[in-house]
Amino acid sequence: MSRAHDGHRSFFPVGNPFRMILPRGAHLSPKLAELLASHEDGLALSLRKLKPEDTSEVLTLSWMRLAVDSLSELHTNIATLITELELPVLDWDEKWVDIYLNSSVKLLDICIALSSELAQLDQGQLLVQYVLHVLDSGSKVPSQEQLKRAEASLKEWMEKVRMRSLRLENCLAVFQELAGNLCLMKVKHSAKGKVLMRALYGIEAVTVFICSVLVAVLSGSSKPLVEFDVPEKFGWSKAFNDFRTAINGELRRQLSRGSVAAVKELEEVVACARKLHGLISTAQLEEENSNLARAVSHSTEVVMSDSAAQEGAHEDNPKLADDTSRECEVIMLQSITEGMGITDIKEDAKTMSHTKEVMMLERTSYGEHQDDNTEQATGIGNETSGLERGEQLLNCISSMSKSAKGLRLGLDEVSKRVGDFFQIVLTGRDALLCNLRISDGSKVAAEVRS
Repeated sequence: MSRAHDGHRSFFPVGNPFRMILPRGAHLSPKLAELLASHEDGLALSLRKLKPEDTSEVLTLSWMRLAVDSLSELHTNIATLITELELPVLDWDEKWVDIYLNSSVKLLDICIALSSELAQLDQGQLLVQYVLHVLDSGSKVPSQEQLKRAEASLKEWMEKVRMRSLRLENCLAVFQELAGNLCLMKVKHSAKGKVLMRALYGIEAVTVFICSVLVAVLSGSSKPLVEFDVPEKFGWSKAFNDFRTAINGELRRQLSRGSVAAVKELEEVVACARKLHGLISTAQLEEENSNLARAVSHSTEVVMSDSAAQEGAHEDNPKLADDTSRECEVIMLQSITEGMGITDIKEDAKTMSHTKEVMMLERTSYGEHQDDNTEQATGIGNETSGLERGEQLLNCISSMSKSAKGLRLGLDEVSKRVGDFFQIVLTGRDALLCNLRISDGSKVAAEVRS
């Protein structure tokens, strides 16, 4: 026999576990509970699939393609859920409509910003393709003229990569507003309305976060990343919170390096471009030095030839021979100075004391060392290093060609996916507006009949 002061005892000592599934004020039928559970299970599964084993993969175009595909699938599923709920737009609360329309128009703006940045990167590939076309010499090392033409376009492309899109920067305020307004609307006396609000909350939370990741990667900045936790009452909350924590931590770590490009495929092309630019600059400098050496060698040969021709005529006149030697020294010194463009006369003076000795040595061994002088002037003595640099140049061009191809294909795939997602969001928005117009027309007709 129970005592009078005993209150009502709940069957569940820790509260009703179905309360998180069956909201207060409205009872969910088995069909509605099944629809909601299926939708949230699908949301959790999509998040688990998107979380890579190596979180650095979020910086790749291949992961970005999967992310946009996931968004397209989720938004298609929410449209299917709305149809299955059999909840006419006429029964929608005005606040629900406002939330959907406001979120969808901002989402369209984000899609436009992503498409714009992807298009800009794709257009930049034209410069890369031009550089590779100019440097294409089969298996031969490109000429100096080819290197000179390629260098200007390569430098222009590298400057374009450093530029940041204003559209992406404007997305920061959009994400902050969407994340700040993210909440679960309270619905009274409508079980279908509660299911709809839970579904819309889930799709908006996941969409805002994934889009913030995409913008952060393309912009190379962690500022667009949003921070919010999903309450445990949602079946997909654990999958989302784990995914968000892992991705945000990795992105902040990677983007803090301040590299020119955050996207790995783009970073590979940039690395090849930097190396190629360095090799081109080195090759051009070596060519200038080689031309200068040939000019100096030619001047030396002319002076030595004149000295050798006049040596027999002056060997009986030491004074005249000495004057001639001095004259040759001055001529050679002037030739070297003019060819090299040296302005520091003091440095030249240091070598004047050895000029006469060198000339006497060259007079006696001119025939023996003529080939050696020619070899030094033409750079044949550095044949091995020259071949190595040429091989490095060809390998760098080949690597850049492969990286550029991967980047181009990746950009095309992601751009196509973003365009498809844009159409899905736009179609859903248009369908809602169309239904609203039909509902308003029905209301007006009913009022006229009454």
